[in-house]
Amino acid sequence: AHRWMRCPGSVVLEAQYPDSSSTYAREGTAAHELAALVLEDGDATAQAYVGKRIAYNDHGEDVQWPITQDMADYVDDYVKLVRERAEGATLLVERKLPIGHITGEASATGTSDVVIIDHANSEIVVIDLKYGMGVRVSAEENEQTQLYALGALEEYSVLGDFAHVSMLIHQPRLNHVSEWTITVEQLLTFAKSASFAAGQC
Repeated sequence: AHRWMRCPGSVVLEAQYPDSSSTYAREGTAAHELAALVLEDGDATAQAYVGKRIAYNDHGEDVQWPITQDMADYVDDYVKLVRERAEGATLLVERKLPIGHITGEASATGTSDVVIIDHANSEIVVIDLKYGMGVRVSAEENEQTQLYALGALEEYSVLGDFAHVSMLIHQPRLNHVSEWTITVEQLLTFAKSASFAAGQC
């Protein structure tokens, strides 16, 4: 979203290249898979998976990624943050969210690592785990997390009258957490800009 909102032509250019992966991307996918398993299993921790392998499909190839102690420690840091943030609220893990109403693509979706429905604070929270060790990423005005928030609002608005959305990015290997909270009205203003940019692609 960061790219195509600034350079609509990039969508056409990248379409000519096949999807591919890398060792770093596969490691990140394994960490996401592990985090989802732990979060969906009540009080479980990633420590129970050390020495085991996480199986998933990557671009048509079956992957068996070994879970190291380091990965388990970092994933548990993330899990701890998510559970604390979701206390007293509804926690939803690895949810496909509709974004076609923004991008103009029929049935387009994006997958949010975590969505939290917090009725007590009239708030929807989306959390994005970034497992890499590259540049620190800010949640403030982050296009990807704002699209996830719009998808969550579209999907779950029937559950309540939400006033705010919070977007949180956690990079455990960089010991970095960034959170940005805005009103629903502010998010809908971004939706107009995103829809316009998508229309130029």
